[in-house]
Amino acid sequence: MSTLSFADEMAQLQRALAQCHDMVVRRCTVLEALRLRPGERVLEVGCGGGFYAYEAARCVGPTGRVCAVDVSADQIAAARSRCSELVWVDCRRADAVELPYGNEEFDAVYGVQVFEYVPKLDDALREAHRVLRRGGQLAIFATNWSSMVWHSANRERMRRILAAWELHALYPDLPALLPGLLRRAELQPVRQTPVPVLNTSFHTNSFSFWLARMIHAFLLGRRTPEADEAEVWLQELDELERRGTYFFCSTPILTEAIRVG
Repeated sequence: MSTLSFADEMAQLQRALAQCHDMVVRRCTVLEALRLRPGERVLEVGCGGGFYAYEAARCVGPTGRVCAVDVSADQIAAARSRCSELVWVDCRRADAVELPYGNEEFDAVYGVQVFEYVPKLDDALREAHRVLRRGGQLAIFATNWSSMVWHSANRERMRRILAAWELHALYPDLPALLPGLLRRAELQPVRQTPVPVLNTSFHTNSFSFWLARMIHAFLLGRRTPEADEAEVWLQELDELERRGTYFFCSTPILTEAIRVG
């Protein structure tokens, strides 16, 4: 079971990550796929600090409605602050498997890097089906964590750290499972689109800079043998940047589906 909780330091790191260039590109990709129109009703599952909810609200406008839920009180507080001037945004603490909304209430439902952490994933997908109108769209963005390539002179240490990080998610390669899971929830998969991330520099405007710090915090919190190597590993990434030999890539996947019945 995942031991990752987006509260306190981890929530702060997640919000810092959300503001880097790679995440701006990610938000544009998700919003382009949703093609939200003025007046539509949309639900975000796992809203984090409210970055997506804010942009979605600008798309649907004051005649529309954006509902955003998260299990973390820290994240909901941040999301409410970010969206405070947008009165058609409602952020509340709730679980993906028990959404506080009526049947067929939304034109679109989406979740970004969240469904892989839900213990009762089948129930969460059925809830998404329930609250979607017929013909409504579901978009799930998740990373195949085993797809990561992170250059290191110490390949064995890198392998151990990435293997330990995979334990942060219940479904570390969720995109590979989603087509079957969606059909089981009576949702029709439409397409899966890779949205690769490539970083050849290690700085605060890159995805891997903040991901490394999240991994570091996760390993320290678990107090596993890999935690003892985490600080040295971070120092190596800084050294690779100084030498001009830094390299990171991963392959997140955007999965789109519709409710057909």
